[in-house]
Amino acid sequence: MDTVDVKPIIVDGLPFDPLRQYQCKVCSAHATGFHFDAQSCSACAAFFRRTVALGKVFRCQNGDNKCEIVYTERNLCRKCRFDKCLLIGMKKESVRPKKTVNAVRAYCTTSGLKRNKRFATVSVINMAPSIKSPLSAPSSQSTSEPVSESEECQSVQPIVAPSSSTSPTRSVVEYAPMSHAFYRPAPSTLKLLIEEEMRISERRRILFCERPVGSLLGASNSCPFMQADIKPLCFRSFRKSIRTHILLIYEWLRAWPEYSMLGNNDQIALLRKCVLYHTVLDPCFITMQLGDMSKFVMPNGGYVSTREDCDDGWQDEKEISRESKKMIYWPLLDGLMSTIVQPMIDMAITFEEFVALKALVSFQGTMCDISDDGRPIMKHTLDAICRSLHEIVPDGDKKAMRFGNIVLLLSPVFDTALNFVESHHKVHFFDLWHLDSLLLQFLKNKV
Repeated sequence: MDTVDVKPIIVDGLPFDPLRQYQCKVCSAHATGFHFDAQSCSACAAFFRRTVALGKVFRCQNGDNKCEIVYTERNLCRKCRFDKCLLIGMKKESVRPKKTVNAVRAYCTTSGLKRNKRFATVSVINMAPSIKSPLSAPSSQSTSEPVSESEECQSVQPIVAPSSSTSPTRSVVEYAPMSHAFYRPAPSTLKLLIEEEMRISERRRILFCERPVGSLLGASNSCPFMQADIKPLCFRSFRKSIRTHILLIYEWLRAWPEYSMLGNNDQIALLRKCVLYHTVLDPCFITMQLGDMSKFVMPNGGYVSTREDCDDGWQDEKEISRESKKMIYWPLLDGLMSTIVQPMIDMAITFEEFVALKALVSFQGTMCDISDDGRPIMKHTLDAICRSLHEIVPDGDKKAMRFGNIVLLLSPVFDTALNFVESHHKVHFFDLWHLDSLLLQFLKNKV
């Protein structure tokens, strides 16, 4: 069989390196096009546009104007970042006044790259041979405003390759997975999780409420239960519903697009921690939403009384006695009400802020269990959620304080989750009552 010699592709006198070729010249993230006459990512482009449009002047945070600008750092020096934007050729005069219409173009899509034809470079031969499609690429002459920092690129990026000079309007698009080193999270991660959280509330109503169908359907950010829906908790019934709750948590996690990019062990580790942290957080927020602090409401609509003189939800059952219930769960309940529920009430945490808190807890609490390959994905998602949370916190003199108070809730959640695991190890060891076998696998880290 004849062999075909493949000559290396030369770009600007050097062998073509796809990762280097698509770097943002400011922060080394994955670039999305030429913004303001320089190759950059959308975040740096948005930063440059805001700085110029608002006439901001910064001072170097280290005082030497030599700060390293790398997208993996959480707090970039704005003075050095802006200087580097100018250094790579971004032009202040290219910043146009803000448009009155909400027309945002995404440079990370195929059509975005076609419009921004200067960023279309030579592709890598055979990088993804099974997914090829010829594409006509006549580029528009109009320029577009860069997208905001919260809109990051998709996990699979198109690489556009112009064909031979005999057909200048034809090109080939090859889709290749991005290396973790230049990975950027999917757009609006927090928005996707908020939407999934609303769908979960709808599913809880359908599963656990006995109301007319018309009042059950429809995703919303309101409490899934009303006072008429809740009833004293039956531990046996709740044990039977645990797998339903695990499935809902799994669906919430799968709404994060990058979950499928993690290895199997990383996916299981993340799911295991999400089951733990969501089991702690979900009833706290449902209780706050319902507004009756004398009742701690579980995700199935059952409640236990928070008053020592009331036994609702604490009665003897065939599987577990009242004394065992109180011994195991009363200390946990007391901690939940004082360190999580009450702070949520004090700050009147919103639905969107709660979802951001849950995402931060889930991803930050799992970081130590994730492999080296998966950590860049987790870290970039955490950064994106932090930025999104900062954006949704209302502006004002106390914006920073509110943002900090939300983040400070991570600590009591982690502490309570640890106590929860220890308590259930005792339950299983002393056979105080029969837990669901799948939940036990999660708690014992045997999945």
